[in-house]
Amino acid sequence: MSDPTDQGYPRTPEEATAFLGNLTFDDTAAAPPLPPTADEIETGMVTTSLKIPAELRDRIRETAAEHCITASMLIRQYIEMGLAAEQPERMVRLADAIRVLSSLRETA
Repeated sequence: MSDPTDQGYPRTPEEATAFLGNLTFDDTAAAPPLPPTADEIETGMVTTSLKIPAELRDRIRETAAEHCITASMLIRQYIEMGLAAEQPERMVRLADAIRVLSSLRETA
C-alpha cells in the first residue's frame, strides 16, 4: 500500500535536479485570476446597524480574529448560514459544509 503522505516530491538533490529539468514553462498561458480585494468584496454591501451586548461583540471579535477575518465578515457568514438553514431543500457545496462543520466546538 502506498504512503498517503507521499506527494511525489523529490527527496534527494539528484531527484530535485531531474524534476526541475523536466519542468516546462508557457509564457503564453493566461494568468489565473487574483482573489478579490477587500474593496471588491465590500462593493455592493450596505451598512446595517444592530444592537448587541458588549460581551457578544467581544466574542464575535475574538472568533473573527481566530479565523483571520473581520467581525463584519464573520457576522455575514453566520447570517448566511442561518438563512441557508431555513431552506433545507437547497443544496450546499461540500467544501462549505466541511468548513462549517470543522469550525464547530466539541461538545461534552
